[in-house]
Amino acid sequence: MKRRWMVFTFLLVVALPSIVFGRWKGKDKVYLQTESVGEVEFSHYKHMDMESIRYNCPTCHEAVFKLEKKDNPAYTMKQMEEGKSCGHCHNDTQAFSVTGDCTTCHTVFSDLIKGSINLQTESVGKVEFSHSTHFEMESIGQNCRACHDAVFNIVKEKNPAFTMKQMDQGQACGYCHNGKQVFNVTGDCTTCHAGDVVYVVEDTGNVTFPHEAHIDMFGCDECHPDLFKAEKGANEATMAEMQDGESCGACHDGSTAFGVSEECGSCHAM
Repeated sequence: MKRRWMVFTFLLVVALPSIVFGRWKGKDKVYLQTESVGEVEFSHYKHMDMESIRYNCPTCHEAVFKLEKKDNPAYTMKQMEEGKSCGHCHNDTQAFSVTGDCTTCHTVFSDLIKGSINLQTESVGKVEFSHSTHFEMESIGQNCRACHDAVFNIVKEKNPAFTMKQMDQGQACGYCHNGKQVFNVTGDCTTCHAGDVVYVVEDTGNVTFPHEAHIDMFGCDECHPDLFKAEKGANEATMAEMQDGESCGACHDGSTAFGVSEECGSCHAM
């Protein structure tokens, strides 16, 4: 009888790791929802298979994380950098640091850094910001924190609308675009603002002003701000005023370019 119990105990000890590990099957991934940067995927299998853990659950539970998900508070990145939560191990000694490439954990950024963000301005239309272009720069070094949250809040809606004057003083894009690190925000406007301007004209159809066609011939300062203010609704002019040399008529005089009194269909999409 005693021998039988010894055999049973031995088999139990040998099988126990498999039994415990089997509990984790189907419960590999835990999804942590963050308010500002989306879902973070945590894999139990990947961590349990590490040499430093080797299927020893108490390594993390409950020394670092409570078994009940609801009992774990939401930690900030700053708190993690100080050793809380994931930062307990992800400190660049035991494992990669939480201050490293954000896309390692926040997979939502993987798509963002490949694409662009369209910023809509009231006066000069859409501005396209390319994450991928900036992310690959040597000065940034694929470090999201070079801009977030030092310059821009990671939550798009929490970023106020900045004026060009504020940018020229070092805020928003002007933090880097200062003429020293990279080109100045007061340089060629078309580098960022390259869209067409549509003037709504009820009687004769809308007028589309193609920036690209004009900047091949003129510099921005030849039209702005003397002829046109970079402010929506501030450049209304009648056909009679244009014929007298105002607004578009300053160049479209029949000499520099075709006159405003010529073929109406050139400008008005009737």
